[in-house]
Amino acid sequence: MHHPISNRQALVVASVMLLAALASIVNAQQPNAHDRPNLIVIFTDDQTFGGIGYNNPDLKTPHLDALARSGLIIERAYVASPICAASRASMMSGVFPQQHGVISLARGNFKRYHTGGDRADLTLAHQLHALGYTTGFYGKSHIGKPTDYGFDVGEEIGQHDDVPTFAKAEQFLRDRATKDKPFFLWVAPHQPHVPLLPDQRWLDLYDPAKLTLPGNFREQPTAESINNQGRPGEDYYRDSKYTKNYKNLPAGPPRDEPTIREFIHAYYAVISHLDDQVGHLVKQLDESGLRKNTVIVYLADNGYHLGSHGLGNKITMHEESVRVPMFITGPGAPAGRRTKALVSSLDVYPTLLELASAKTMPEQLMGKSLVPLLRDPDSQVRDTVFSECVGVGGKPGEGHRMARGDTWKYVLTGANEPYVFNERDDPSELKNRITDPAGAEAASALRAQLVKWMGQISDRSVPQN
Repeated sequence: MHHPISNRQALVVASVMLLAALASIVNAQQPNAHDRPNLIVIFTDDQTFGGIGYNNPDLKTPHLDALARSGLIIERAYVASPICAASRASMMSGVFPQQHGVISLARGNFKRYHTGGDRADLTLAHQLHALGYTTGFYGKSHIGKPTDYGFDVGEEIGQHDDVPTFAKAEQFLRDRATKDKPFFLWVAPHQPHVPLLPDQRWLDLYDPAKLTLPGNFREQPTAESINNQGRPGEDYYRDSKYTKNYKNLPAGPPRDEPTIREFIHAYYAVISHLDDQVGHLVKQLDESGLRKNTVIVYLADNGYHLGSHGLGNKITMHEESVRVPMFITGPGAPAGRRTKALVSSLDVYPTLLELASAKTMPEQLMGKSLVPLLRDPDSQVRDTVFSECVGVGGKPGEGHRMARGDTWKYVLTGANEPYVFNERDDPSELKNRITDPAGAEAASALRAQLVKWMGQISDRSVPQN
């Protein structure tokens, strides 16, 4: 016999149905942890785009090569700024140096992004924590304690060989293996930054006499503003302040051919050590059962001159300084593919947020998500990529800027001198094409884009031609 329900019972039923509907909406907005990938960024120091085996047959990096080929290799990745602290602050804030304030090594300017600062909620670590990720950082920060700008756990570790950095990162992975929440791990090796102090086993992998020198090697640079690593108007070329380099080798010019071979020898040996450490980290991922649901992004904070153009260090807008190796592997990344799309280091921030199923992006972000490239490596996310290195002399606005298109690169130096290179025909950047018709036309178009971008980042005004 059917009995009618009371008003009280009807209210309870209606409440249960309403709660179920609300739960459904919430679940649609906040994906289940198991539906979202774990995220790892491996962010090396001073590793130029030719400083990895898949770009350079002289280099022995079997673990990195295998990891890269399991995903998407990004052939044309450029950093927001080719100097350490500025580049790192850009990665964490998603904007260019003149927007976040760390224009060279003035890391104190990043405190606005620290806990209690007016931009504390805008760091990548804070954003991923808010999305339910457990966040950890181990290695070189250069912009303060990682837990001060949004990481749950972690520490800055300065040891040159990165042994404690990788040990702590692997322990983080062991701890996460039994947890339900997704994680975000930032591993920041010091290598291959000077001092270069490789163990003999890594040096033994190479014969310095057989190493290929850069095609644009010079013993010392020409006195042109594009090579200047100091304040505008100077002809200043940076040497390392360290004295413990392998065989006390200088990082800057002048260096003859035997000296640069020994320096490259030590640089490659350090990278081979780094490769071995990354191999152990990936092994820990496999043993923890985490790799199948973990996206790994690998790149560097900037490149490094190894005698190219007669230079050491970075800071210029030459390819060796501003272009870095980069790849993405893991769920959603196409295996065994390469892309020629122009990519900025600022693209990492929105890419990770999209992979974490963020519904909105912070408005200030200057990068673009690379998820479309993961779906179609033949696609493009931008026509032009920009970079700046403008605080070396200690004053905002000083230094170099770059607009890199598909074929041409335009550089405006600290002395306001224009350079334009055809990267297809002249990848060593030996001929400034600013005076020939094709170069002048390309320079005009890229200069217009550069001026517009400089306005967006509140840069200085540009003199008229």
